[in-house]
Amino acid sequence: MEWITHVYDCTGNLIFIDQIIVDANKKPIELYLDQYLHIVEAVSAPTLIFELNKKCPTRYYYCAAKHLTKPVLIGANIKNGTWKVKEYMEDPSASLLLTLLKQHLLDGGITIYMENGIEDKSLGNLFI
Repeated sequence: MEWITHVYDCTGNLIFIDQIIVDANKKPIELYLDQYLHIVEAVSAPTLIFELNKKCPTRYYYCAAKHLTKPVLIGANIKNGTWKVKEYMEDPSASLLLTLLKQHLLDGGITIYMENGIEDKSLGNLFI
C-alpha cells in the first residue's frame, strides 16, 4: 500500500506528513500504517482543531472517532508557508489538552475551529 504524503484539513489547508515525527515525549518515532491512517483521519475530519498563534503557529487536530481504539492528537506547524505534521499522540490526557489551551487562552493567542464555525481569539464570538 502506498502511504499518503499529504492531506487537506477541513479548513482547506494542505498538511504534509513525514514518516518520522515525534511523540508526546518529543522522541522521534517512525509511523506504522495504522498511525498514518489515524493522522489522515484526524486531520481531514477532526473533532476539534485549535491553533496556537505564537511565533510559529501550531495547529492541534483532536480526533475521538468511535472506530478509533484511542483518541489522537496531531500537532502540525507552518514553516515557509507549508503546514507539516510534527507530533503524534495517542490517548492524550485531559491535563495535556488543558495545559496547551491554558497557556494561550490567557494571552489571546488561540483560535478554536469547531464543526460549524470558528471561535474568535477571545472566545467571545462564533463566526459561522
